[in-house]
Amino acid sequence: MKKKVNVKGNIRRMALLVAGCVVMGGMAASQTGGNMAYAMTKEEAERQKDDASENEKNAKDVLDSLEEQQNKIVQDVADLDAKMTSVQTQITSLQEQTDELQTEIDTTQKSLDEAQKAEDEQYEAMKQRIQYLYEEGETEYVDALLTSISFSDLLNKSEYIDQISEYDQRQLAKLIKTKTDIANYEAQLESDLRQVESVKTDLESNEAELQTIIDQKQEEITRYDGDIEAQKSLMNKFTVAREEAERRIAEISRQEMGKANANGTGAYTKDGKVYDTSKYKGKFMWPVSTGGVITDEFGYRDAPTAGASTYHQGIDIGCDYGTDIVAAEAGTVVMSCYNGGGGNMVMISHGGGICTVYMHNSQLCVNVGDKVVKGQVIAKAGSTGVSTGPHCHFGVSIDGTYVNPHDFLGQ
Repeated sequence: MKKKVNVKGNIRRMALLVAGCVVMGGMAASQTGGNMAYAMTKEEAERQKDDASENEKNAKDVLDSLEEQQNKIVQDVADLDAKMTSVQTQITSLQEQTDELQTEIDTTQKSLDEAQKAEDEQYEAMKQRIQYLYEEGETEYVDALLTSISFSDLLNKSEYIDQISEYDQRQLAKLIKTKTDIANYEAQLESDLRQVESVKTDLESNEAELQTIIDQKQEEITRYDGDIEAQKSLMNKFTVAREEAERRIAEISRQEMGKANANGTGAYTKDGKVYDTSKYKGKFMWPVSTGGVITDEFGYRDAPTAGASTYHQGIDIGCDYGTDIVAAEAGTVVMSCYNGGGGNMVMISHGGGICTVYMHNSQLCVNVGDKVVKGQVIAKAGSTGVSTGPHCHFGVSIDGTYVNPHDFLGQ
């Protein structure tokens, strides 16, 4: 129990830390006003993004821990439910045994009553015979009858045992044995019944205890629901802060890229490198044979779907399924396969560290090692991988770093 309290304390402290960071971030934003993206440098925006990402990660770690602890309790409840089912099954079985034993006891009692009745009838018949003997002058039989305190006492009278008829001896001995056997059997059944009822009572007590534990676990799960929702809200605030920083970075990058292009000094990339792409302008052919429409530009963006990046390393050109995708320039195919989020993709090396990629295709028309010429069909457009519809993702990289494809295209 003490450990549980400490865990919650740690969670609350983390929540307070997270909330404090959010408040501080909000205060910093409010001090700079609406033109923050234009006033701060890219480095400052990157630091804000890194801070928000770190806080977002920490908040997620706490959230994951809460969910993990809740899942353990949920599993505990499932295990307890299984035990409850087993106990209830045993109780039902014992109740059936109890019912069967009670029925058997009732039947045995009837048999015992019938045996007693048969014994009484036999005794009455014997008394009539004794009366007859008395009337015939045999008084010792009447004396034995009158001085006996019970039927069993009568049988022990040596005078009667010596003179009673062999028939009466056999019949009475048989009846007494039958009655005694039935009585013993009934006593055993009643003993069994008491034992079964005792076990059943213990199981019912165990069942009640299990139900109490399950109720407590359910209350814990409910409390975790509240903590988890609160932590999700905090994490969402950091996510918003990170996305806001990314939008600022994107705006700053667009401004810098616009200045660089206007000055003819090359292309800025995500990592801050500058490449002189002026010599490649117009060298590459448009990769979609039917033209198509650009649906997403190069650079920072809001992720269009789950799993997509927030920094777009190419341009998306919308087109119909099956549209011919062509090589933007002559080169050697270095990749032609399914590649996770990129779906069916082709990568072509054009020499000098320059490569082009064509993603999300429905069909691949070239193999690794193939030499292709400019304009050759290399794939059919599709929507494989992480995609929201048929299009060609076209990217250009220099020494492994993706740059703006527009600096290479003629359009």
